[in-house]
Amino acid sequence: MTRQEFSVGVLHGWHGIVLGLLGSIVFLISGWQDVGPGIGMISSAFWFFLALLSTLGVIWLGIGARIWAGALLGLTFFCLESWLISRWRRQSHDPPKRQGF
Repeated sequence: MTRQEFSVGVLHGWHGIVLGLLGSIVFLISGWQDVGPGIGMISSAFWFFLALLSTLGVIWLGIGARIWAGALLGLTFFCLESWLISRWRRQSHDPPKRQGF
């Protein structure tokens, strides 16, 4: 059994796509909790990397199983995650702005 047959065979259909996206969301939330200066930056980068890899796995699974809507959903999640990660990183580096009278 080849590697592609195993991945598509075990997580066939929408089950694999939904589980992959769910895992990606869990990794994304874990990274969001760790965003901050110092060691938190390394930890959050690790979780964000896992989230993006999980989403790429969903795209790969959707293409391999010929579930084009699942692959498109994975691509949408990948773009959304990339935007969120860059936004959170930018907010963690910018000092808070004062809103005074």
